[in-house]
Amino acid sequence: MNSMFNKIKFLLTRPKVVLIAGRGKETAARAIGQLNKDVLIYQVDAAHFNEAKFLLKNSRSVIFVATHLGEYEVDKEFFAGKKSDAVFIEELVKNLPAQARLIFNFDDEIIRDIKNQTNVNSLAFGFGMRADIQATDVLITQSPDFGTNFKINYEKNIVPVWLKNLFGKEHIYAALSAVGVGEILGLNLVEISAALKFYEGIPRRMKLVEGIKNTLILDDSESASPLSMQAALDVFKKIETSGRKIAVLGDIIGSGQYVPETHETIGAMVKTSTDLLFTVGLRAKFYAEGAKKAGFAPDKIFSFDEAPETGLALQKEMKQGDLILIDGSKELQMVKIVDEIRKI
Repeated sequence: MNSMFNKIKFLLTRPKVVLIAGRGKETAARAIGQLNKDVLIYQVDAAHFNEAKFLLKNSRSVIFVATHLGEYEVDKEFFAGKKSDAVFIEELVKNLPAQARLIFNFDDEIIRDIKNQTNVNSLAFGFGMRADIQATDVLITQSPDFGTNFKINYEKNIVPVWLKNLFGKEHIYAALSAVGVGEILGLNLVEISAALKFYEGIPRRMKLVEGIKNTLILDDSESASPLSMQAALDVFKKIETSGRKIAVLGDIIGSGQYVPETHETIGAMVKTSTDLLFTVGLRAKFYAEGAKKAGFAPDKIFSFDEAPETGLALQKEMKQGDLILIDGSKELQMVKIVDEIRKI
């Protein structure tokens, strides 16, 4: 949209657009894209504020989707001269034209407060009872295929949704945002549920893939935070396997001054979810400390400084039927471990 040609083309056609902002914008865009309606989908952020305002001003109709902001964005400050996502979303909401529609994550307190900055018609999605579009009865399925099954509740109508090989709240939130967009575009819940069967999520975000030696990998190697890793371990615990469970956990970058405590708390969770623990990075050694304090056998823990050596050691250890969780901050390049053991 940066080129003059694209702007002129946009002004001539004045299409319907869906703008998506927040930390969940990538997954939401993938889910909404399955609806196959005649709309253009744009992911927007603070770095492209002027472009977002252009789209708001010149579109025939606008649906704005505000996803979650995450765990650490708890204020509305300016960082390095750039607007934070909270400020960016708030300014866009204030500038929504009267005919626009807003779809927002009710579970995110900041997003919920920002909604009060506009009077446009809106739909809230989330897990709470007060959300217009609510997810309930979340179950991990394993037969005939692995995935997440849940129910969509909207205006006293209930429809099941199944997400193949996908796990975790972010994928459910993405599906719920698609329900909101689909409702505004005139689709019914059955049609939306059918479309979401083709939603494949974002690679490396709580996605189950095949590994070598007839193993399975729960790939969450794209990024990590304390809460997301705890959630990943909780899902990992619930997935049944004929073999062992191996957790491969890398450092969490940006966990603040409480690095030892944060990592040890996560390490303690390993005791009830894991048979073997591989740690990657200097901070990750605190996972091992937390696990040992919780009673995890020291001889079941293997610590490494970098991803490549971890991948080689893991490949030698893996056996048929094993389920392997790979999680950690992007800076640790955990993806290299996935690539080392993934079935090609």
